[in-house]
Amino acid sequence: MKKNKYIVLSILIGSLLATMMLTGCTGQTTTSTTPTRVYSIVKITEITDLQGVKWEDYQLRLTIEGGGTFPIDLNLTPGDIVSCWYTTEKPTSGGNVGFQVDAGATVVYPTGTTGSGAAGNTSDKFTFTASQANGTSYMLIFHNSLSDINSKETIYTEINYPANSAGADSIFIPLQTN
Repeated sequence: MKKNKYIVLSILIGSLLATMMLTGCTGQTTTSTTPTRVYSIVKITEITDLQGVKWEDYQLRLTIEGGGTFPIDLNLTPGDIVSCWYTTEKPTSGGNVGFQVDAGATVVYPTGTTGSGAAGNTSDKFTFTASQANGTSYMLIFHNSLSDINSKETIYTEINYPANSAGADSIFIPLQTN
């Protein structure tokens, strides 16, 4: 009989402890202070020009929280010409988008500026040519220069570059990690 009391008492105490632990956990919340980014592919088109050269045309919509960046990687061949334009959609902040193109440690665009590129723009258009000196990996970097994480900027961008002759993708959007 004493054994049964101890078993029942142990079960009751175990149940009570489990309930208390679960109740304490459900009241806790986690908050993220890392800016997030969201994107959608609007359209991908392959175009062949009059000289027979095939081009890829990517149209993307990017949303970046305040203080956040959005990198897009391009794997290019020396001599590839890339053109891109972007515009902010209904800029809530007056268009505080910074932009630059990096090739390794070299800032390819914008030229003649310092800091995080063309800061404060609502739109921009640029063209650059991939060179052997800069390598084959280029990164287009959009930056929401507002410090308030709730200040989102939505950017529409179009990127044109020669299609990879092997048929492999040349554009990559890195996964976000928090």
